[in-house]
Amino acid sequence: MRGVNFQIGDGSQEDAHEFLRVLINSMQSICLEGLGGEDVVDPKLQETTFVQHTFGGQLRSKVKCMRCHHESDRYENMMDLTLEIFGWVEPLEGALTQFTSPEDLDGENMYRCRRCATNVRPRKQLAIHEAPNILTIVLKRFQGLGSFPLPVS
Repeated sequence: MRGVNFQIGDGSQEDAHEFLRVLINSMQSICLEGLGGEDVVDPKLQETTFVQHTFGGQLRSKVKCMRCHHESDRYENMMDLTLEIFGWVEPLEGALTQFTSPEDLDGENMYRCRRCATNVRPRKQLAIHEAPNILTIVLKRFQGLGSFPLPVS
């Protein structure tokens, strides 16, 4: 949440997700005001607010070297989960499966393995390590929108 100074208004167009992010960021700022503000409060202490306990979670990114099979994990705080929709995905479970499926990386996404001490093609997999009490899921569908019929209800 640090570094977000987004304001709604001034004739600009925002979507529901942007509005929710501004609302949650504002709530977090209010929680921290009594302690001196976001710039003063230790980042670890910022993770203990009501807002973090309600909307905060943690993602795990596992990267596996395909040469020596060494694995490294990185954890990242999240306030929402953005799922990109590729093709036709009916249930939410399908989008979550796409999000957590292993992905082989190459080219610009090469990884420097600590054990091999060289750039290798890694396999990356994301997972929800700690789910928030209220999980906000953002569905992004920019690719192939015209290729698949949308359901009519």
